[in-house]
Amino acid sequence: TLERAPIPGAFPSRTGTYGSMTSRNMARAPMRPEPIPNAVNVNLATFGNCAGARQMEGEVLAIPITAIASAEAATGSAIVPATYRSARSIRTDQSNLLKRR
Repeated sequence: TLERAPIPGAFPSRTGTYGSMTSRNMARAPMRPEPIPNAVNVNLATFGNCAGARQMEGEVLAIPITAIASAEAATGSAIVPATYRSARSIRTDQSNLLKRR
């Protein structure tokens, strides 16, 4: 039923949000928001199946979201070594690299 459709995407969305807010390690911080687009993809596919249409609307819309999420992960993974080389720390609360001029 349509009332239970958002339930599969709720757990990854909450996990990504909580991880984004509480992560202190800069190496793991870019990976924390990754479950959020995955939750969107799960919800798109679920709503597409619940709508009763034989078309693959939800699955087709999930493809650009997956591409954006992978580009975001690659960018975040490239920022971490550059920041470590400059600041010699991967703790987000100890790094003031962006504040310096």
